[in-house]
Amino acid sequence: ESGGPRHVGVRGVATAGLRMVSLFPSRGRLSLREVSGSLGDLGTFIPLLLGLARAGGVEPVPALFWAGAFNVLGGLTWDAPMCVQPMKTIAAVGIAEGLSSQQVALAGMMTSAMVLLLGASSAILLVARLVPDAVVRGMQLGLGMSLALKGCALIAADTPHALPPLQTAAGRYAVAGTALCFVLASRHAGERVPSALTLFSVGVLLAAGQLAYAGEPVRFRPVAPALWALSGVDGTDATRALLDAALPQLPLTTLNSVVSVCHLAKQLAPEAKVTPRSVACSVGLINLLGCPFGAMPCCHGAGGLAAQHAFGARRGVSVLFLGGCKMLLALALGGPLVSLLGAFPAPLLGVMLLFSGVELARAGVRLAAAGEEAATVGLVTAAATLSLRTGVGCAVGLLAALASGGLGRACKLLWQGELLQWLREGDAEPPPLLRASSAPPPPAGAPAGAAGGGRAAGSVSTAEAERGEPRPRAGGAEPEEGTGTV
Repeated sequence: ESGGPRHVGVRGVATAGLRMVSLFPSRGRLSLREVSGSLGDLGTFIPLLLGLARAGGVEPVPALFWAGAFNVLGGLTWDAPMCVQPMKTIAAVGIAEGLSSQQVALAGMMTSAMVLLLGASSAILLVARLVPDAVVRGMQLGLGMSLALKGCALIAADTPHALPPLQTAAGRYAVAGTALCFVLASRHAGERVPSALTLFSVGVLLAAGQLAYAGEPVRFRPVAPALWALSGVDGTDATRALLDAALPQLPLTTLNSVVSVCHLAKQLAPEAKVTPRSVACSVGLINLLGCPFGAMPCCHGAGGLAAQHAFGARRGVSVLFLGGCKMLLALALGGPLVSLLGAFPAPLLGVMLLFSGVELARAGVRLAAAGEEAATVGLVTAAATLSLRTGVGCAVGLLAALASGGLGRACKLLWQGELLQWLREGDAEPPPLLRASSAPPPPAGAPAGAAGGGRAAGSVSTAEAERGEPRPRAGGAEPEEGTGTV
């Protein structure tokens, strides 16, 4: 029973993936460098998929299948390594606050519908400019800490059905500590080690050992790659999805998944012609198509693009290969995938979620350099997001920004005509509604472009830098140390 499907899962997936890539020669030739680059963003994808599936927010097989389909569509649309990432706010809220699968699907559809409307009407930059940076960074800090706390709770949780060494607190802490040291060492070494992929592989082996120890057979049964995710939806689900997940996700999607990724793509792959309208329409259409049928809400992102480029991806063939492998793995190993994810060791998943939360919260660290006023607004937003629901935290942050002088300055700028002029100009730097959100003046002797309003060599965009996205170096496109490996 297991011989045939296992043969399909290993050799068949690789052969079929290579054949799929060969159908699209205009997207480049598949090489080891392109294959390596396609794995660069798995450090974000794997922990959030595992965590959300473990929390009941998505079914793993449809989520993996549709993520692969989105990769293929992206590779066909642009000849560039455009990544497909989970919508981090929705995923973090789903894991930390326990959203149901219906609420996760609704949140992805609502966010995507708004992004599609904004992209089609060319108003995508308007939303990106109206939301203060301090509020966005504060939400990222609060959500990141919530996700990190969830990871710590998984490490400490009792696992009576695990392997004997993991049933004791000492064993769980030993496994988690070893994984923690491995991730930190791989980041410190600066080598391109896919630590999340390594932890996932070790976790799958331990899960297989646990199933064998418990005498549970791993059956290679087919699992449908699509399911209706909106059954039993009511008004409560729609309200919670909108307020707690969709609205907080919207500014992050417009800024990171549309504005920043287009700036970075223009630098890394100018021939691909990645435009804000095309990216916004892509984010909207893929989720409106996939979320009703079990897809995890996904978007494109500057961090993933930089990570895949740093690992060697240059053409659309890399994401075509990755997407084909995801889809074929979901189809060929559906049954074992469900069983293995159900037995995945909690300490390893906890460490992966811990670092995912840390990566999401890194943007909040820059609040200290943003000035007292913006830092206060950001920390208030983070505290409200961490202690209350995410939607409440977003509302509290916006009120804090207005109360801190943002409303008065907006009225003044509107009266003087500067605000309308800024809204009409596509690439102009916005006037600071929060004084502290503007960069401090450069020190004496600093080169031109060091201030917040300029562009230094190798930079991407102000919004991208302030949100913790990787900034390519002047001579290449490598992200900051550690980005894309966890």
